[in-house]
Amino acid sequence: MAINKTTARDILRQVYEEDRFFNADGNIFSSLADLGAHVKDMPQEIFNYHCNSQKCDFAEWIEGTLHDAVLAKDIRKAKGVRAKIEKRVDERVLKLEKYL
Repeated sequence: MAINKTTARDILRQVYEEDRFFNADGNIFSSLADLGAHVKDMPQEIFNYHCNSQKCDFAEWIEGTLHDAVLAKDIRKAKGVRAKIEKRVDERVLKLEKYL
């Protein structure tokens, strides 16, 4: 996927209502930056509920709602390794912000 201003804006946008990510601990994420900021402080059991070697709800939301298939694929490859996922989300946000 080629990145341009429109693509970056779409991926980094705030989403509303049912498009938000409803975390098992009650937190609600409305953007990729929001997810990145909160995943670091998320209790491990909550993180594992959403993302582990079998599934990753974060990747599903990133691809289906935020339209970032590239990041979603990278997160799935991490197989639930939290440090890799945190790093990849942060890197992606920084990269996309350069296009705005």
